[in-house]
This record gives sequence, C-alpha cells and structure tokens, in this order.
Amino acid sequence: MMLLRLTLFVLLSLTTLSHAAEPIDLIHSRAELETLWRGRVQTMLDQGKLPKIDMETSIQSGQVVDYIPGVFDTMDELGVALIAADGYQRPKDGSDGYRWSFYIHELVNKYPERFIPTANAGTNPNWARQKGGSEKHFIDQMERYVRAGVYAHMGELEFRHYMSSSQCRDKRRDRNVDIPLNGKNGRRLFTLAALTSVPFVIHLEAEDRPLEELEEMLKDYPGAKVIVAHFAQIRHPEKQKRFTPAYVRRLLSRHANLYFDLANGQPNRKYRCAGKDNKATLTGDTTLWKGGPGHQSDTLKPEWRAILGDFSKRFVFATDYGGGRPPLPVFLRQKVDNFRRIVRDLPEPAKHDIAYRNAWKLLTGKDW
Repeated sequence: MMLLRLTLFVLLSLTTLSHAAEPIDLIHSRAELETLWRGRVQTMLDQGKLPKIDMETSIQSGQVVDYIPGVFDTMDELGVALIAADGYQRPKDGSDGYRWSFYIHELVNKYPERFIPTANAGTNPNWARQKGGSEKHFIDQMERYVRAGVYAHMGELEFRHYMSSSQCRDKRRDRNVDIPLNGKNGRRLFTLAALTSVPFVIHLEAEDRPLEELEEMLKDYPGAKVIVAHFAQIRHPEKQKRFTPAYVRRLLSRHANLYFDLANGQPNRKYRCAGKDNKATLTGDTTLWKGGPGHQSDTLKPEWRAILGDFSKRFVFATDYGGGRPPLPVFLRQKVDNFRRIVRDLPEPAKHDIAYRNAWKLLTGKDW
C-alpha cells in the first residue's frame, strides 16, 4: 500500500508540475551533471556495451507519465545512456504567446544521470509563423534561457519539414513547414548558438534551395554547432536532386561545424505523401540502403558507408521520438536495431564516435 501511494504521488507530481507556468530550477550544476553522465557512459563501457547518447528526440508530458521510469530497464539493455529530449509547450491557459514548459527540468532533476537539459522544440505555431520581438514569443524565450546557461542542448527546430505519412493522411497542413534558414529568426538562432556554444538540431529536408541556405549559414556562423536531422532521408526526389554522396562529402569537408543525426528510416520504409493529391507511394525514403525502392537490403551502399567512416566524427545517434509514436520501450528498440544496422560494418572507433563521443564533445566541449 505504501508503494502504491508513493507511485501515485510521483505520477501526480509529474502531471501537475509539467503544466506549471513558473520556472523550475535545475538542482544540479553543469559540472555535477557531467560527472553523473560520464559515470553512466563509463559503466556501460565497462559492461562491454556501446553507449548511445540520443541527440534528437522529443517527449510529451503525458509520455513522461506513461513510460518513465518504466523504460529504464530497456534503456539499460539497449545501451541508451543519455537522452536529450526536448519538450512541448504547456497546454493553453489563457496566456498570450508561446507557453514555455519546464517538465524536462523535472526529468533532469529526478533522473540527472539519464537526461540532458534540453530546450523546448521549435515545432510550434509561434515558431512556424516566425514570430519574434517580445518576451511572449518562442525565439525570444529561447534566447533568454539559453543565454542564462539553463540548457546544454536546444533540441530540434523545424525549417523545411514535410508532413509525415500520418500527417498527410490527416491533412495536417500546419506540419508542412517552410521557413528560410537565413531569415531573421534563423540568424538569431545561429547567433545564439555561436555565442553560447550550445548545439542545436534543425529539421531541413534536403531540397536544393534549403541546402544553399545551409551552406550560407554554416559559412556565416562557423561557431554554431549545427546537427541536421535524419541523414539521407529523401522523400521527394524530384526536389532533392542535389543531395548525393559527392555533395555531402564536399559539404562536410568545407564546414567543420556541421553534423548529421542518424534517426533515419529502416530499409524499405514507405512514405505515403508524394505525388498528385498525395496518393502515390514512395518506398524506401532513406537512400542509405543497397537496392532500389521496394528492394532495399539491410546493408549500406558503399558510398554512404565510406562517408560515415571517413567523417565518423560528424554523426550522432538519435531516435526522433515524439507524439503519435509507439510506446517508448518499443520505439527505442526499433531505433537501436536500425542504428546497429547502419554502423554494423564500420570500424570500432567510428562506432564509438557516432554512438556517444561526438555527442559528448558537442554537449560538454570536451573529448571523451
């Protein structure tokens, strides 16, 4: 009975505080957090596991209640050492503007050895409409908190984002985001990252025009550590002709501040949001795999494998969780299985670079 009461108390506390408008302070210093993170990663290494630091994922407050701490055994089994989960804005409460949430702080305070303080995601209408200029807007709040040293990571911000298959089916046009990377708020974001050394993820479909903007911004802000989400995910090939192994090799060679995450699709994953009236089906929306659409194997194409090996210090592990996904333990297993396929044939040092060393350097500024 005592255990049941304690469990209910924890769940109610999480649910209540997750919606609180007042800031929640972190109870550990950055140095203390890094010591705890290092201990957890090292423990996995001592156990003969390949530790993984998840650098791009999101979690809703309701998913926190549903799956944490229950997912911890799965994390330990799979070698998921740390998660940099960004948060969603809190529910409508009558206030004007973007509603910053603090339940990620709660996670870090309660489980500091597992979670990285990560800012709210740029996946909200306030960001998509490129609001800014007062404290009620998302980008202004992001600047305030990151400059204050609250966050070690800024999470994912959408610039060019296609609808997912389910969003397309549901006609979620609000998720068809097209924001200029070199626009006013894009430059504010890159400036913030350069001044603070806090990394961030951008969702940028590899269309020709956004890639030109990416090159411009990487050159203009060499101090900004940029992670582009979902490497080699090509869902509209007619718009994404430029993204080839040769182009990526040149891009990585020219811009030392560019990284990619590997939260991408398994062989033959289908994308159902292409063609006239979104009725056509594109099979195999991740171009890493050998074989043509519908006939991909679980082996990387040699040209892509060579890039992962030659530039192993420029890729990070990620899972891309969020709303509408399967239960977190199931989802983590699927993503780790896919990651293992991706890195299977790489040299051991490259596997360690991509799984945790690069993330560690981005988060702490220190080599592992």
